[in-house]
Amino acid sequence: MTSVEIAAAKAAATVEAMNNVYYRFAHLVSDPEYKAMPPRLRMDVIGNHGVDKTDFELWSLAVSVINGCGVCIDAHEKTLRAAGVDSREIHTAVRFAAITQSVAVAIEAAGSAPAQARG
Repeated sequence: MTSVEIAAAKAAATVEAMNNVYYRFAHLVSDPEYKAMPPRLRMDVIGNHGVDKTDFELWSLAVSVINGCGVCIDAHEKTLRAAGVDSREIHTAVRFAAITQSVAVAIEAAGSAPAQARG
């Protein structure tokens, strides 16, 4: 990946971390008043990331899958399908997200293991 792609991937992770919390709340809260309120979140990077829109959407989808935000997952999947991305490519991105998450959990677990257990 180029430095621009790496920066865009980090931006996708950052903006989706914010969006996933907000939209998961708006989806899960019982009071409908919150759904009518504007998010008022800074999301300029979504339109100004410097990489292929499809790549950015795939990265955003992967982060949303890891974070479990159904609203964001649906929005990114719909955008990708409208851009002509087929279900197999979307499925592959989701599989990679699952693998990435499992590796992150394994690394975190290894780092928190007692010193004698690590050898």
